[in-house]
Amino acid sequence: MTTKLKRRMAQQFYDDGLSLFQQGNYEQAVAELRKAEDIFRTLDARGHPFGYSLANGVSGLSNTLALEGRCYLKLGESRQAISYYESSLINAKFEKKRPFHLFQSALRSEVASCYEKELEKSDPEKLRVLKQNPEIDISFLFPFSLPQDLVPVARLYELVPERYPHIGDFYTTTKKQDSKLRRMDKMSDESAMKKLSFYVWGTLVSIWVAYGLFVLRALAQRK
Repeated sequence: MTTKLKRRMAQQFYDDGLSLFQQGNYEQAVAELRKAEDIFRTLDARGHPFGYSLANGVSGLSNTLALEGRCYLKLGESRQAISYYESSLINAKFEKKRPFHLFQSALRSEVASCYEKELEKSDPEKLRVLKQNPEIDISFLFPFSLPQDLVPVARLYELVPERYPHIGDFYTTTKKQDSKLRRMDKMSDESAMKKLSFYVWGTLVSIWVAYGLFVLRALAQRK
């Protein structure tokens, strides 16, 4: 099957999913959109990353993932919706800047509502950490370096800061702490690499010197 034909099929599945979404048939829409998603992913994997945009100038994959997020939001599955919404934004650097900026702005309110629903499910006791210094795992990017219960808090401030000004101090302080830990970790890694590099080069020089002496002795003996 040619790439052109695959694109047409993906577009058709997306259009069918969009039509079903507009009719309120969200589960059926998801089924069609998953077919479109699979094909768009295959096209990207075969060397056509985001080379095919839909009418809004944004890649077919991002559009499809965002629409799947909308379906799950309508179905009341906020956590699943978040997964699709965030996935639709993750490859922003490959998108055309202006169309994607408009696309992202249009999604803000919907993504924020998903995080609000997740926040409602959180244990109020755990949210007391807003007034403390939370634990940070720098193996993940901020705000996903935070404990799972606090991710909605941080993302809400990123998405709609004007609606959550009371989170500002927590967000800013935690982000600074996160950055500081990352810098310290990076410096530690760089220091370790320098020591390792020094050890490796020292070993190589010793080997070369020893080999040179061996060769000189061999030549002297022949004479």
